[in-house]
Amino acid sequence: MNIAIEKELQKRLLVPCEQRLLSLLFKEHVNIEEIEDQLQGLNMDTGNHNYLLMLAHFGYNVDWMGFPKHVIPQLKGIYRYYQVENALMLQKLFMSTQKLNERNIYPLLLKGAAMRLHFASGVSRMMADLDFALEGEQYEEAVSIFQDMGAEYIVEAKHSITYKLGKTEFDIHHVIFKNNLEKGSDIWERVEQVEVNSCKFRVLSPLDMFVHILDSQSRCIFVDEMPERRMKWLFDAKMVLKMMPDTDWTAIAKRASELHCSYRVHLMMKLFATCFPEDISLEDAENLFAVDSGYGKWLKDAMDFYETIVPYMKERRADENSSITLRVIHLRIKYKPIRKEYRYYSHELKEVESGMCFAKYVAELYHLNRPVKLYQKFLSRLRLR
Repeated sequence: MNIAIEKELQKRLLVPCEQRLLSLLFKEHVNIEEIEDQLQGLNMDTGNHNYLLMLAHFGYNVDWMGFPKHVIPQLKGIYRYYQVENALMLQKLFMSTQKLNERNIYPLLLKGAAMRLHFASGVSRMMADLDFALEGEQYEEAVSIFQDMGAEYIVEAKHSITYKLGKTEFDIHHVIFKNNLEKGSDIWERVEQVEVNSCKFRVLSPLDMFVHILDSQSRCIFVDEMPERRMKWLFDAKMVLKMMPDTDWTAIAKRASELHCSYRVHLMMKLFATCFPEDISLEDAENLFAVDSGYGKWLKDAMDFYETIVPYMKERRADENSSITLRVIHLRIKYKPIRKEYRYYSHELKEVESGMCFAKYVAELYHLNRPVKLYQKFLSRLRLR
């Protein structure tokens, strides 16, 4: 069963033209035959802009050797477009960070923002939004600062709140890992401080950043977000590894265990090894990132959960005319995601007071009065402004 599910997940990740391009991006010497082979059947009208952006990034690296002349202006245009997009987003990040720094708040950059400003500077990948995390009371203080700046409240999740400044969305996290089990670990003690454009940020250590990439993207492999993300997470993971030239895979596996995400990291390392066997073989990934017998059950439960929750969310978005309370009740009864979600998280909840933890989680997210709770929270946010 495990092998069948993993093979299905591999199909969602491995696209030949994308994998070849990623390999070329990290190859020391590329010959013209490899470039011409990569460009065979290139469709500039493809919706995969991330692929075209990375292809443009590759073109700049090899002086466009082997690229057809009519393709070069189009790829350069795509590159310039995302160069401007990234610059506008970073302008908003610097502006807001100056306000935070004035209050001695130094945001911990995550995901694309961390890659762009520290781990892989340059316009090599797309950024959809900006993510950063804050500890304890600084989280509420940062929310208050964003409200004072006139940011538009978008949505609140159990791990973060989203605000919008102009066209730029900020995900302000109060936890680093979505399972919220890094609390009590030394992860905040291991962060590094960096300064960019007179703004002070914090970033995860390369080892923790690598684990975070695998953990955060593991959820996307089960859903329809992966086509937009599959190149980004592989590129990010490879770039972070370059900051660890003497990679200690045993230390990475130990760190994943300490941060309670061994199952997800095990899965993603096997996928990573399939794409980059020159870094680690599939056999070594399976052995070094070994998991206990509960992995098979977790994998099946994860597949079941996402196969349930994805159509549930799509139907919820599509049916916007009826009463929201009746719609929530109807969909909860139809899809019964509570039990499936408990099974999905159960391996992590065993590490804490699982009964009380999950009871609180269900009360906050699945109670039939959830729409009322959301509205009350929205009003409370307005009152803070």
